[in-house]
Amino acid sequence: MTIQLIPVFNGTISNETALLCNARDLHAFLGVGKVFAAWITSRIAEYGFTENQDYILLSKTGKQSLGGRGGHNRKDYHLTLDTAKELAMVERNEKGRQIRRYFIECEKKLREDTTSTQSPLNVDIIMRVRNGSVTHIEHHKSGSVITTEWAIHLLRKSGWIVMPRDELLNTPLAQLMPENLPQTGTCVR
Repeated sequence: MTIQLIPVFNGTISNETALLCNARDLHAFLGVGKVFAAWITSRIAEYGFTENQDYILLSKTGKQSLGGRGGHNRKDYHLTLDTAKELAMVERNEKGRQIRRYFIECEKKLREDTTSTQSPLNVDIIMRVRNGSVTHIEHHKSGSVITTEWAIHLLRKSGWIVMPRDELLNTPLAQLMPENLPQTGTCVR
């Protein structure tokens, strides 16, 4: 990604994580001649943007700052990148074109980061967590080595029977039934 033209950050809209930007920052960058509040409300109405889908509204109520006017009922809007791109497109100026390209680069970078960190193994783990089939999670430092003994310990701790393959193949199934196992809470999965 090149230079950060306006801050882009992670936020939540409709219980989903999304890249957002502050509409005030976009307004300032685009060099719009209108007052921010008038500009954003007219654009929302004109283009049919939906609150909690295309943007979130943050009201800041408080005391008026000394020595100045207004600001005590300030509203901030956090826009999705799609909404910000659309607003930039309708400005039809060089700044609008520049910011559109910037947002496209932000999305490309996000896609690259997402695909590089989600190897097939990571996706499998994520799916197992979502399906509720994970019974034990243990965090280790990146690059740390887990020994076979430690892995066997974790499996036994979770109720698995761990034995060499040859021994397992030669053990009658009846012996592996829960009622025939020692009363230690061990079970076959």
